[in-house]
Amino acid sequence: MKSTLVTFPAAPLSDASLTRLRTTLIFTLLFGVVAAGAAAGQVAEPDVSSEAAIERQVFAAPQIEKAFDYVDRSDEETIQEWMSLCNAYAPSAPQSRMSKRGFGDESYRSRLLYKLFRIYGLENVHIDDVQNVIGIRPGTGDGPTVVLNIHHDNVSLWPADQPIEAFIADGRMWCPAARDDLMGGTQMLTVLRALNAGKIKTKGDIWFVAFSGEETGSSGVEHFIRANYPHNLDWRQGDILVQFHGGGGEGVTTGSSPYIHFTELRVFVPLDFSRWRTDAVDALGPIISRINRELRDPRSTQVAEYETGKGELTSDLLYLNMPMVEGNVIPNGTSSQASVRLDLRSPSEERLWKAHRDVQRIAEEVTREMGPGFTYQYEITMKLGTPGIQGWSKLENKPALMAAAAGQVLYGTRSIIDATRGCGDCRRSYMGGMPAMTLRGNVVDYGEGGRFEVRTSRSTLQSEVRLKSAGHDVTESADITWLWSGIKHGLLFTVSYAGLSQ
Repeated sequence: MKSTLVTFPAAPLSDASLTRLRTTLIFTLLFGVVAAGAAAGQVAEPDVSSEAAIERQVFAAPQIEKAFDYVDRSDEETIQEWMSLCNAYAPSAPQSRMSKRGFGDESYRSRLLYKLFRIYGLENVHIDDVQNVIGIRPGTGDGPTVVLNIHHDNVSLWPADQPIEAFIADGRMWCPAARDDLMGGTQMLTVLRALNAGKIKTKGDIWFVAFSGEETGSSGVEHFIRANYPHNLDWRQGDILVQFHGGGGEGVTTGSSPYIHFTELRVFVPLDFSRWRTDAVDALGPIISRINRELRDPRSTQVAEYETGKGELTSDLLYLNMPMVEGNVIPNGTSSQASVRLDLRSPSEERLWKAHRDVQRIAEEVTREMGPGFTYQYEITMKLGTPGIQGWSKLENKPALMAAAAGQVLYGTRSIIDATRGCGDCRRSYMGGMPAMTLRGNVVDYGEGGRFEVRTSRSTLQSEVRLKSAGHDVTESADITWLWSGIKHGLLFTVSYAGLSQ
């Protein structure tokens, strides 16, 4: 990936510079329009009748019935396992600034998963160089390999040896990473236990993998793909990565097409300013205020609605987050420079480039108002989308069709394949040349004689206090009722696609 550096002075641009800028922007806009048009048709509801027929036969097998019965009967054991994962704290270490100060150590949870993989009978269990945990459930041969995976790290906010005590309240599990991604970890482990309970044999191997570093850039999955593709795993032989991330019961996502730009805006003061005169923070503050006021799209609520199945993303949507502001770190001194990091996301690259132009316009106006010599620098340090793989269709591939059909067989839901959504690890897997997908859905399975419902909202918290603290940090929580449909969805898909061996 190339880094782009855009530096604009407060002074007006020359005519020649403006011409070059206009030419660049015209090219960018044309490319963005093409990209947005290509993304528009990346959600499908295909005919999966042939795949559903295969899965109904598998679903009727006595060993599958036994495995599903185990899932319904083992709810207490499953919740306790979820809690044990929570209590083995694993703040992200790779690429983390906090890790430099003693924060970030995923070894606690990786060692717990290693132990559980061994207890549950996996073979070739090991922890690799970047704290990925890998184990294999061998098949009988002549079937594709299914790599069931999660990420076991969480947002790094305090040292790894800080005690964690997960608890249940309001029908939710509370702990760092309770939902992202320990709910997925619990789903994956329960699938493994259910396979053992039903004494199920598959034709293809089933790999169970817990990745490290997802919260800080997915370094774990990158290492895993480099180590195993294409000699151990190859999509051309039918192999596929499937991530558990808490959802399930309906379709599948096969990518993450919305574009992501990570940028940094830095403001500089004139060199001849004395110690106690106006500093860089005085300029950065108004810039941040205007960016937040002018660029923050009120439709960013679409993101939350889209995640819960209530709406769709539109190409003009912009998600804006300002994750870090930095000034002078020297005590008793003013800031000669100050910066803010921006996380910009949109289904349309054109929309992102418009946001970049707006940021530069605001920065130019504010620095000019501050006086002569105030300047700024704007860096676009990373640009991510999900690249395609030549010969692989995100909408028309066998694993996705089978995963979409599994939801239909279980719950009669729509068989959706969505190439506009995914996960960080899925994106990085694609970048390494290996397709990946995530189970999706808003089905709540009550396990009481087949009773279930499809909800339009995931929020069930009644407590206003707890609702405010249920985000993606040390107070994260997850609704326990969402757990079971993903387990059953993953179980039926995995056995059907890897092939039931009699």
